[in-house]
Amino acid sequence: MKKIYIIGDMHTVSAFRLSGITGFVCNRIDAPSKFEEVIEKGDAAIVVITNELAEDLQVRIAEISLSIPGPAVIEIPGIDDAQGFRRSVVDYIAEALGIAV
Repeated sequence: MKKIYIIGDMHTVSAFRLSGITGFVCNRIDAPSKFEEVIEKGDAAIVVITNELAEDLQVRIAEISLSIPGPAVIEIPGIDDAQGFRRSVVDYIAEALGIAV
């Protein structure tokens, strides 16, 4: 069965874990290796990653987004993000998947 994973700061990951999503707390140094680890598992349907951690992974995220079948990689603001959530997480996921809500 395919899974949803979250990679981000402690507060964001903790919030997603409350809904049963597997999460990994990372900083910018550890994020690339943890991201690759999640992708290599092969069971990811969606990988949610905070904007801060995704900044250094843009090329790799684009490669995965263009590959079939790759997991959908969705960037969201972290809870500690200065800009905060302008939209709901559902809106971010719907946009990434091309679904009109």
